Parts: sequence; structure tokens; C-alpha cells
Amino acid sequence: MYSDFDIYAYLVSYGDMAFFEGDEEAATDQMNEMLHYIVDYSDPDDTMEQLEEVVRRTLFEWIENPELLALDSDEMQAYIMDQLADVRQQEFNDDDD
Repeated sequence: MYSDFDIYAYLVSYGDMAFFEGDEEAATDQMNEMLHYIVDYSDPDDTMEQLEEVVRRTLFEWIENPELLALDSDEMQAYIMDQLADVRQQEFNDDDD
């Protein structure tokens, strides 16, 4: 259940974002904001595995696509909601197999 999910274990620091050379502070702030949105938009039925998958996807996407620094809060929220929906749907589809 998501109430056991500790987002603080996943928050990043400036040092974690060193590859954003010159934009470490902005990258850190935005990543942590998106990680908090995972909790904000979670459902009580979400599992730890689902939420951890959204964290993995978000971190990977952020590292692979530095242009995400241009996202505003609304776009970051939409991204997280889309990722949560995708993970939920994927699990639903897996359950049908």
C-alpha cells in the first residue's frame, strides 16, 4: 500500500545532478518536485512496486532527456499522472495474462 512508500528515500541532492552542469539546482528542485507528485497523485490501491516503477521511470527519463528542465509544474504533474496511469494499466494487463 502506498502509505508505506517513503519518497524521502528517493529525493536527490545537487551532487546527484552534477551531469546537469550549471543547472544542478534547477534539476534537483524539479526532480524532487516530480517525486513528491508521485505521492500526491497515488491511489490507496497503488502498490510499492508500482510507485517504485514510476520513480525508476522518472529518474531514467530525467537523466536521458535534460530538456525536461523546461517543464513547468503543470507539465511535471501531467507527466507523473501519465506514468502512474501507465504503470497501473501495465499491471492490469499483466493480471489478464
